[in-house]
Amino acid sequence: MPIIHVDCWEGFNAEQKTQWIKELTDVTVSLFNLPPDKVLVVLKEVPVTNWGQAGVVASDPDFLAKSRITEASSIEKHVNNKQ
Repeated sequence: MPIIHVDCWEGFNAEQKTQWIKELTDVTVSLFNLPPDKVLVVLKEVPVTNWGQAGVVASDPDFLAKSRITEASSIEKHVNNKQ
């Protein structure tokens, strides 16, 4: 029995979550030839204050720009520019 765990930010509405669960179930049923009642989907919504990327908390207003650092040397440059 597959159990699909999805960690995601808060904010998806009930319709989106319903569709997400349905589509995850459908693709799993199709891929593994299972009956739908054998697929369990768990959506775990995490507040953006408890989520971070590249050392930046997701609730930071500049999260997208700050969390897109792709090179290790860029981190030191980014940190030094803040001081």
